[in-house]
Amino acid sequence: MVEEWIRWFEEWGTWGILLSLFCGIVIHILGLIPSVVVTGANVAVWGPLWGGLFSWMAEVIGSTVAFLLYRYGKKKWSVTRKIDWRWLHSFDRWSRIKQFFALLLARIMPLLPSGMINLLGAFTRMYTLDFMIATAIGKIPSNLIEVLISYGFLKISQSELNWIFLLMGGVIACWLFWKREKKPLHKQE
Repeated sequence: MVEEWIRWFEEWGTWGILLSLFCGIVIHILGLIPSVVVTGANVAVWGPLWGGLFSWMAEVIGSTVAFLLYRYGKKKWSVTRKIDWRWLHSFDRWSRIKQFFALLLARIMPLLPSGMINLLGAFTRMYTLDFMIATAIGKIPSNLIEVLISYGFLKISQSELNWIFLLMGGVIACWLFWKREKKPLHKQE
């Protein structure tokens, strides 16, 4: 799949940058495809610096647009339903700076899905500018990790990649075997 993205970006030449930004923004709005796919293609075509920058820009813009769309949908939805969540009332009572740092912390955590953060943020009274700035700063570490992983995979030969997967498979098999051995035996009556 990444090869197709690479081919598209290269075929479009300089316009490939806009195509890359558009694809990254749409991916972040939909939240269905991992962004590492576009990041990998960007790094392959434009290198780690520019490819990473284009990916980061698409993440920030896409997350902000998703936030605004979710907020618009929430306003339409809340006309027919009352939203009465305790965590939401608590978050809305926090100071603007505390809200900003809470979102920044959520963005920095790599295991929290970006789409979920966008959706939950839309239910709060957080300012759009604060959301965008916290997203821009908080996305730097995760984007850097994606760029480094993508760049590393581009530099690894196929035989090295096969050895890595073989080693990972061996470690997982050993762990599963060890886990199975640690289970206590059930008494039979």
